[in-house]
Amino acid sequence: MISIAVMMSTFNGEAYVEEQINSILNQLNVKISLFIRDDGSKDKTISIISNKINQNPNIHLIQGENVGVGNSFMNLLYSTPDDYDFYAFSDQDDIWESEKICKSIELLKASDKKLYISNQKCVDKNGDFLNMRYKSKPPLEVIDVLSQNRGTGCTMVFNNQFKRLLCEAKRRPSKEILQLRIHDVWVTMVGVLTQSIVYDNNAYICYRQHENNVVGAFAPSFEDKFKTKINKLRNKDLRNGRSLLAKEIIEHYYDYAKSYPIFFICANYKKNLKSKIDLIRRYAEFSNYSNFIIFALYVIIGLF
Repeated sequence: MISIAVMMSTFNGEAYVEEQINSILNQLNVKISLFIRDDGSKDKTISIISNKINQNPNIHLIQGENVGVGNSFMNLLYSTPDDYDFYAFSDQDDIWESEKICKSIELLKASDKKLYISNQKCVDKNGDFLNMRYKSKPPLEVIDVLSQNRGTGCTMVFNNQFKRLLCEAKRRPSKEILQLRIHDVWVTMVGVLTQSIVYDNNAYICYRQHENNVVGAFAPSFEDKFKTKINKLRNKDLRNGRSLLAKEIIEHYYDYAKSYPIFFICANYKKNLKSKIDLIRRYAEFSNYSNFIIFALYVIIGLF
């Protein structure tokens, strides 16, 4: 039977984590091992997980200090053994349909790709259906992932070869970039660079939206967006996450990135006005023009 390592990062997830664990353990036609890294929960999350471990020896828990969602997931990935056939990321508050893993593996094998990403069924806090997150396949080219990633980590399933690539010491992103552009951005970008992605517009995951989401699908309010931009203007460490991502991709994946001039343009866009205009022109040439004005504004004022 095919072996799967599911990797879940938790943080104050007592409300929904048991339901999600149950849905993972109920996957059909695969052998599941669940690896959980808790990112410093202060509620009953650890107690709930410990009770599940007493019922199932295939659940493993690491209790860590709070490092943020991106670093927590990547640390868990690095520590998970390399001897599984496939790997999957899991959020703490979703619900997986019983065919999620087997359907993803079927598509990976049929397409001869290494990284599966899918659509999601958005549900409310009670698990009631709201809408499909995407009406059609979202753009997943380099410029799209740089500007606004739509490869969602909790849908990802990948093979052993791709896991080993991500975990190579020379390929690992810095802790700092994972504070700005979380794990699913990094993994999606590696998937795009290596032409490894197969996208499924079907959805076998109920992506729960509620007031305590660490990361979610609902668009932030205008007030929240405004506060975020003000914080970026005040704190230089929060700026330029995308250009810093481009610099790290060049550093860790130069053998792939050298074929994509956009990385070098993006990494050095603040050099002068000509560089900024070049980046804007490249976006207009290769993107689907969604949010183009906002993108151009970010570049001009130095927030890309």
